[in-house]
Formats: sequence, structure tokens, C-alpha cells
Amino acid sequence: MTASSVAVVQRPVSKSGHGPTLSPPTGTPSIGKKATIYKHVSQSSMEWLLERLKGVLVVVSFLTCAACLHIQQFFGLPLYWSSRLYRSWQDAVKSSTAVLLIGLNQWRAPTTAEISWDESVKGQIKWTSNGKIEFNAPDRMVLIANHQIYTDWIYLWWSAYTARHHGHLIVILKDALKKIPIVGPGLVFFNWIFLSRKWETDEVEMQRSLGRLAQDRVPMWLLLFPEGTNLTARSRSMSKKWADKVGTKDFDLSLIPRSRGLQFCLRELASTVDWLYDCTIAYDGIPPGVDSQDVWNLPNLYFEGRKPPTAHMHWRRFAVSTIPFEDAEAFDKWLYERWAEKEQLLQQHQRTGKFPSSGAPMLAKIELWHFVEMLQLCVSFFAALALWLIVRTVIRTLPS
Repeated sequence: MTASSVAVVQRPVSKSGHGPTLSPPTGTPSIGKKATIYKHVSQSSMEWLLERLKGVLVVVSFLTCAACLHIQQFFGLPLYWSSRLYRSWQDAVKSSTAVLLIGLNQWRAPTTAEISWDESVKGQIKWTSNGKIEFNAPDRMVLIANHQIYTDWIYLWWSAYTARHHGHLIVILKDALKKIPIVGPGLVFFNWIFLSRKWETDEVEMQRSLGRLAQDRVPMWLLLFPEGTNLTARSRSMSKKWADKVGTKDFDLSLIPRSRGLQFCLRELASTVDWLYDCTIAYDGIPPGVDSQDVWNLPNLYFEGRKPPTAHMHWRRFAVSTIPFEDAEAFDKWLYERWAEKEQLLQQHQRTGKFPSSGAPMLAKIELWHFVEMLQLCVSFFAALALWLIVRTVIRTLPS
């Protein structure tokens, strides 16, 4: 008896005329208009069971550690009177969370990143003496990226880790994520910014959050995805409708970016942030006409144990002083032009399997510098143990 993992449902290849028709890379099966791609990985029943058990272990490990980290966050509440001490405490928990995610990814879905860059970032990404990647980035930046699959932000968090800023990441994300048990409240402690996609409400929240970030002037990597969501058949259709509505060309390998949120961020932070960094992300093994999320997703990477693809990350940056963020129309045009350049990068990757680079691209494993760093999670375990002892003591002192 054998079992096989199966993927992928294909969306129709775009015939909108927006960009050239691309041929599949060497080794990729040809695609018909409505063909379905299946990728069979033959496994014995025992191998299939072992992979699922590993997947369950990943989920249990993550939830257990996340709960302990959340308890550690609560233990920092007495420090709230001192913004510096409270922020340092929560940033330490944030660092531990990054270590947890990178460590679990290293064990369950070991991934290689091919890192490239243009002239604006040349010399900032280097090898360390022990063969690890080091990103010599500024302490404060706004970071944007296209959004292919849900692991994008883990790989971007790893990028912050290589710059020793994994405790300083601030992400702008959907308000619905706050409702996820344990994880959602934990992200609130991180001071991440949640948006409802109703500008009347979001403007107030962003004004408050960005005002605090501008005033504190502490290290900060502010990450947002201007596309608003990852690339799927549904979001692809929405992007096409939006392009038709505003009278512009749609893209094939990315979504039309929305400019209002990024413009607001740059306007509020311009006096304290010098650079806007941009990362273009692509993955191997994605045939033309197929969405990345249909090939690589959280279940088949972490639960089924499929070998992850190489993540290609192309970096560039722009001086905030050169960006026309004070004029909404000019900024919308500027951002669209940057995304058109990003689309060209993605097309080149689809043709050749690589991004262009101002230097030899670096192949690096997305992993911890030292796996012993996972031991810092013991702090959260002892915090959970302390809470349990306190609760048990209180219960025992209550009259029966």
C-alpha cells in the first residue's frame, strides 16, 4: 500500500497581453490553457505516517512555545510604567518568537535562499567568518515586498535576524489576525499594526502607532505588503478588476499595489527614516499560470514534509527624500512604476530561474546562527511554570 502527496490546481494562463508570454523553465512540464499540474511524491505507508507525526510535532511544539511566550509577555506588564523597560521586555519576547519560527523552519522545512541585489544595496549583504549571512542594514527602515506565499514574512523576519533586528520588526497586517487564539493577542503585545481596510478606522490607528514609532526613534523595521494579500486566483481577479477600474495595466506575476497605507507611513516617518527597502520574492518550481500558494503552502511544507523550494530574494532601496509621498497622485504613479519593475524581475526569474544581481548571488540557508539559541525559549517555559505555581498557591490558600 502506498500514499502520495498531490498538488496543484492551476489557474488559467493570463492572455491579457500585459507582458510577454513566458516559456516554462527547463525541466518544467508544458502547460495547457486549463491543464492541471500534479506532482506525485511516492511514499511508503510508514514514511507517510512518519511525516504526519513530524507535522503534528511541529504544530504541538509551536502552540506550546507560543503559549509560554505569551505568558512571558504578561509578566512584562509591571514594567508598563517605563516605556523603555517595557519595550525591551516585549522586544526580547519578539526575538525569541523569531528564533522559534526560524528554528522550526530549519528543522521541518530547511530552506535555501538565493540573495541578490542592485547597486543601491551593494556591499550591505556579506558573509561572516563562520559562513553565515550578515545584513548591514540601518537601524530604522520601511520595508516593502510582494506577497507570494504565507512563509514570505518568515523569510523576511529571518532577513531582519541576519541584521540583528529580529526583535525590532513591526508588521502591518489584517485586523482579523488578532482573533487567532494565543497568536493574535501575542502580536498585539508586539505593537504590530492591525488594519480593518476601512480607512476611516485605519487612519486613526496608523496615526497613533506611527506617531509613537516616530517619537521613540528606536530601532525599527516596519514591514508592509502593498499588495494587501498573497497571490491567489481570487486576489488575481480582484487586482484585474481594480486595474480596469483605475484604467491601468494589470500584472501577471504580482498584484496591483495599493498606495495609501505606504504613503501614510512615509509621510509620518520621513523625519526619522532615511531608506525604503524593497524585496522581490520568487520561488522555484512554479510553472507559468500557476500561483505559488497552490504549489507551496503551510500544510504541505510543515505537515506533509514536502521539500521546500529555493527562495529567491532580490533587494534594492530608495532614499525616502527622493520619493514624492506628499502628493497622492504622484506617489501612486511612483509606486506603480516600482511594481512594474518588480514584475520585470519576476518575469526574468520565471524565464531563467534567477534574478539579476550587482554581485555574485549568495546561497544561504535560512537557519539560526547557532541552534543553541533555541535555549532562550526556556525563559518563557519558566515564566509559564512560575505562573502555574502562583495560581496553585493561590488556590490552595482559598478556604474550602
